[in-house]
Amino acid sequence: MKINSLARRTDLIFARFGGTVTDKGSYTLVQTPTNPSYHWGNYMIFDAAPKIGDFFKWTQLFKKEFNYYKNINHMTFTWEGTPLVSGDYQEFMANKFSFDEAIVLTAGNVARPAKYNDKISVKKIITDKDWNDALISQTLSTDPKFASAGFNSFKKKQMDNYRAMSEKGMGNWFGAYINEQIVGDLGLFFEKELGRYQNVGTHPSFRRQGICQTLVYESAQIAFMEYGVSQLVMEADANYHAAKIYESVGFKPTERNYSLSWWVPHD
Repeated sequence: MKINSLARRTDLIFARFGGTVTDKGSYTLVQTPTNPSYHWGNYMIFDAAPKIGDFFKWTQLFKKEFNYYKNINHMTFTWEGTPLVSGDYQEFMANKFSFDEAIVLTAGNVARPAKYNDKISVKKIITDKDWNDALISQTLSTDPKFASAGFNSFKKKQMDNYRAMSEKGMGNWFGAYINEQIVGDLGLFFEKELGRYQNVGTHPSFRRQGICQTLVYESAQIAFMEYGVSQLVMEADANYHAAKIYESVGFKPTERNYSLSWWVPHD
């Protein structure tokens, strides 16, 4: 199947590096057996939004395709094209799935944000200590709804994968520091002309200080100059304020993505 969504196309930069992406005709299968608790490393992209009756079809396909799970602790589905028609996903909701809507923002250039923080220094994450700092920062800034017994193991594997990509010259992880303390971090990786942000986070004690805007702006400048990309892509929760932060740097909303997911809170 052809994938047109910029968010999904850039998602696959990471999927192909850490796992496999298989075209199955009416859906694309993304698998990362080395990090099975990574929801967005083990999921399915369908060619259309779900219809009445697809709950059974999609969940059975998931169980069949992800046979490396002894016990299914999550299912994640997304799709190409138009949003849901009312009622199409009620079977999923009745079975404790969550419906999520995301705004996809893009930029061909960036502008210095009005709330630029001059106190921080931005640097590429390179050393063992840097990566450990970033791991701690990512854990602290993660939404509590994803907390589980296996979260730390998942996050360590995810950050190890980002480090391997960085060391292969596919992008970098960036940290924002104040007096040698990491107060924010993010990833920015690329494939050809497209660059994709990952996991923008700010330490809970340093929020609302312009750190996120400053970090996005400075890392974007590096991407345009060093990576040779012409378009940057990021994704934000449609119901969260982060999209406005990115717009302050020059990003513009270009598409919306939808997904259905279910997971066991504590594995």
